[in-house]
Amino acid sequence: MLVRFMAISHHTYLILKMPAPNGVLSVYDDVETSYKCDTEEVQLTEALEYSAKATAMVAEAQKLDKDQLTILEMEPTPTTLQPDPKVKKICLSLEDLSKTTLIGFDLSEK
Repeated sequence: MLVRFMAISHHTYLILKMPAPNGVLSVYDDVETSYKCDTEEVQLTEALEYSAKATAMVAEAQKLDKDQLTILEMEPTPTTLQPDPKVKKICLSLEDLSKTTLIGFDLSEK
């Protein structure tokens, strides 16, 4: 459509320029409106992608027998941090026990 009017769009500056009887006609866009349109486009694209994946998943699930549909149980992830068994905590000072360092026990002899 822009070719019919010999229009040139400058996406960087949000300007549309085309020849007019009295010179070049420039149509300016609003940066805020452009940003809102871009974010809405991204959200719509994500929603359509999720919808397509959900439709494909339902279609695949309908192909399976009822006996094959099982929900696998997963072990819960630990909520507390566990110390690494390959690291040893060494106290650097006998007076101040808070001064410690961690070293690996599987280091080479060098």
